[in-house]
Amino acid sequence: MTAATPSTEAALHDARVAAFWAEYCLAAGLPEATPRQAWHFGDTPELAHELVELVLHGPKRATATLAVSAERDAQAAPVADGYNVVTEHDGTPRAVIRSTWLDQRPLRDVDAAFAWDEGEGDRTLADWMDGHRRFFARECGRLGVPFRDDLPVVLERFELLYPFDAALSPVDCGPRIVPGWLPGAIGAIAGLHGQFYAREHGFGAFFEAKVAGECAQFCSRLDPARDGLWLLVDAGRILGSIVIDGSGDDGAHLRWFIVADELRGRGLGRRLIETAMGFCRRAGHRGVHLTTFAGLDAARALYEQQGFRLVNEADGRTWGTKVREQRFEWGP
Repeated sequence: MTAATPSTEAALHDARVAAFWAEYCLAAGLPEATPRQAWHFGDTPELAHELVELVLHGPKRATATLAVSAERDAQAAPVADGYNVVTEHDGTPRAVIRSTWLDQRPLRDVDAAFAWDEGEGDRTLADWMDGHRRFFARECGRLGVPFRDDLPVVLERFELLYPFDAALSPVDCGPRIVPGWLPGAIGAIAGLHGQFYAREHGFGAFFEAKVAGECAQFCSRLDPARDGLWLLVDAGRILGSIVIDGSGDDGAHLRWFIVADELRGRGLGRRLIETAMGFCRRAGHRGVHLTTFAGLDAARALYEQQGFRLVNEADGRTWGTKVREQRFEWGP
């Protein structure tokens, strides 16, 4: 549950929040001018603290806001792919999170999967409904609107980005797709590619160095309005990745899509590519391309399920070894 009070505007301009945000941006290579919001959970100091602790040290990866609150206070309105500094009730910044999914539906239609992801109480739908009916009734009283079970609520799923140690080690969440840079990302992406392609296809140092160098360049110029980096993390390790590089003149470039062997077969590769392509649609990319080579049949199936088409193939040595190079393209 998210607070929606006049304090959200003050929180946005709080010097402590600004310093915390600048610290995160400097570490993550994000432009400090990137739009962000600032707010706290709940409507009491105790609830705000309890819920931000569940983000940092527990399974909370979702929140809900009354639609009428979002309409009356722009700072309370969730934003697709938006960055948020979550604070204590007194404005002390504690975390940076990023929205990954938004929906709006009547309160009575919230489902058990969302209640589980919100990570509060015993995580059942019955417990979620009980707590949120009481919270939203208080909120309606403050706003001067009648409480009803069909009131529209904005549902938001998010991921923790900062502090980095907590983002790398999600508690009771299972593997997570984190939408942003984390320490070790460049090395992990290069390492995953180097090990897999050396073992399965005979690629060598040239290929791994190429991945590391180009990935480092991408991370140093990432613009969240056009670019995306998603990391598959679990128990302190980065075990997969996918990138959308929107800097080119020939459309966005899907790059560095990989899942570690130990996590394959669990649908995580599908989730990664669906996440990346959803971002492309929201960012307004009119075309996306990728380069690969013949023989990567499982990846090709995922590309084609998303609507990519093979447009060209020829023998080449782009990656240091002769392969049948292929280019796939997607367009809405």
